[in-house]
Amino acid sequence: NQVVKALASTRMFSAKGRRTFVTVRLKKDEKGLFWAEPVPTGLSGAITTLAKADGFIEIPENQQFVEVGEEVQVTLFQRLSF
Repeated sequence: NQVVKALASTRMFSAKGRRTFVTVRLKKDEKGLFWAEPVPTGLSGAITTLAKADGFIEIPENQQFVEVGEEVQVTLFQRLSF
């Protein structure tokens, strides 16, 4: 799987002591930087969430959150087209 660096667009939380995977979509700003934006989980289920996501980030069990602007590694579901 391809991995890209991005900045967190919002604060993302994890359950204390648990590894958490957050599905994200990527946006590119005018400077060419990628921003990872969490894909909201809705009532329609996981398939819709995955369809809207470009990839996921992993928050390790020893970390409770990712701050806005913090660099994250995004594992892509497929190659980016932009």
